[in-house]
Amino acid sequence: MAGCGGSSGGDEPNSPSVPVTPNNPLDSQFYGVWEIDSLAYVAISKDTITTVAFDEERGCYESGLFIVNSSTETSLTSTDIQTGERTTSHFEMDGNVLIVEEDGLELPFVKAQGFNPYPGCESFYGVTNVEIDLELSYLPPSVKINRGAQDIGRVEYDYGINFDINRNSVIDAGDIAIRVRHFKGSRNYPSDHDISIVELGSNIWTYLPKHQSDSIISTTIDEINTAVQLTQTDNVLTFKFDITQHALLAHINEDTPVQIVTGLSYPEPEVEIIDNWQDGPWNWSSARHRDQLPEEGFFQPNFYPDMTIDDATMDLLEGESLWVDIKSARFTFTK
Repeated sequence: MAGCGGSSGGDEPNSPSVPVTPNNPLDSQFYGVWEIDSLAYVAISKDTITTVAFDEERGCYESGLFIVNSSTETSLTSTDIQTGERTTSHFEMDGNVLIVEEDGLELPFVKAQGFNPYPGCESFYGVTNVEIDLELSYLPPSVKINRGAQDIGRVEYDYGINFDINRNSVIDAGDIAIRVRHFKGSRNYPSDHDISIVELGSNIWTYLPKHQSDSIISTTIDEINTAVQLTQTDNVLTFKFDITQHALLAHINEDTPVQIVTGLSYPEPEVEIIDNWQDGPWNWSSARHRDQLPEEGFFQPNFYPDMTIDDATMDLLEGESLWVDIKSARFTFTK
């Protein structure tokens, strides 16, 4: 992990083969996100290692992504996805302190109280900004949130773009997403409240290992830098973000594997028809509606003309709502 510093830049990544979970995985007491005074972080899971360190000279956080090749209960060997370099790391606990040793250098970490590496350093690929146009079959001017028929804490609306930045063909620890996601009861909105998707807002989400547990969580924080610019034009949601908004965004470019997911939970749909709306709850018989592009795995934007990926309509994985029926996605990477 190169002393928990970031990877050195390169024109193209050395994409390691898809990892096979070791027969003797690292002890789960070492899993989680650990920090040194908010200046360095290491996120450790069974299959991946993610490092972030503040570069004082440049005034930004640099990140590194590693795939685990082999491990014991107290050590692992991993490959840097940018450089192809292999590193062996040893781990031990001293009370609540995690000691990471590489090449004779020991670094002490404690459980991280947060994870918001901002500002991030420049892209490994020269990308400065990313814009994504997500076209749905239909998107109304407003949606209803905090419905009485919905359970507290349930995700009511979800529009997400997952980036497999560690390029191991799964969404796991170290990956990142851009998404609109509303949980019933969040942000103190009133019950049965009408609101636009844009007002719900879009954020940067990270996939991280849960502390001392063999599970992965997706999480975001409510900070200015994690907010993604979001607009709606008819049936199109447009997401815009700057690479420096998060250290892990430096690993995104036009050949990063991507997966788009949409979801809607709407139990006991209303039967009243709303004039001038092409689709609404009166047309639905399901409580859950979801779609995904592609239906399995990932796509790379640069494999498609104009980096626009079309999806067959009315091919939802579940439900009938046109609100989550993906029609196309268009990517723009500014360099």
